[in-house]
Amino acid sequence: MGRPPRKKAIIERSALELFAEHGIDGTSIRMIAEKAGVTEGALYRHHASKDDLVRSLFFQYFERIAELLAQAQESGESVDQKIRAMIRGFFTFYDDDPKGFRFVLLVQHVLLENVRGDMENPVEVIMGVLKKAVKKGEIPKQDVALSAQILLGIVMQTAIGHRYKRVQGPLVQHSTVIADACLRVLQFRGSGES
Repeated sequence: MGRPPRKKAIIERSALELFAEHGIDGTSIRMIAEKAGVTEGALYRHHASKDDLVRSLFFQYFERIAELLAQAQESGESVDQKIRAMIRGFFTFYDDDPKGFRFVLLVQHVLLENVRGDMENPVEVIMGVLKKAVKKGEIPKQDVALSAQILLGIVMQTAIGHRYKRVQGPLVQHSTVIADACLRVLQFRGSGES
């Protein structure tokens, strides 16, 4: 009975690639089924609708990114090491699966409000690192929620720039420069509370 999970994975990867290429609205169930080499009925055995498939894929990637960041930050002792490891890990993820990243970008604004509190969350991982760094005195006291958003903006905009060919080469080769910029931002003495 190993075939259904494999078929489901093929369906999901086919859908993700089509969504990344044509957008959600530009991709039909028929297109997904054809690309996956299955019938539409087989697709519906795994997902009740296209919307269900989109949600499932987004939450898989959302949690995978959170887990990747959580694992990466554990490899460092200082905030400097943690930030560098998380950026390197995120850019490696992007380089390894640019279509997955493009898909997340497409649907994040619609589905982020549906993130459950019990789900792994990339923003919470980053905020946790920043809270500990403030507590240890590694960075000045600051609004860690705002700082996390600023860091995500730097990292995400770099990936978007790469997507549109404004940033060249594998993103991981830029991780040191981006980490340096992020760490400089964290040293700013703002008036916010952590």
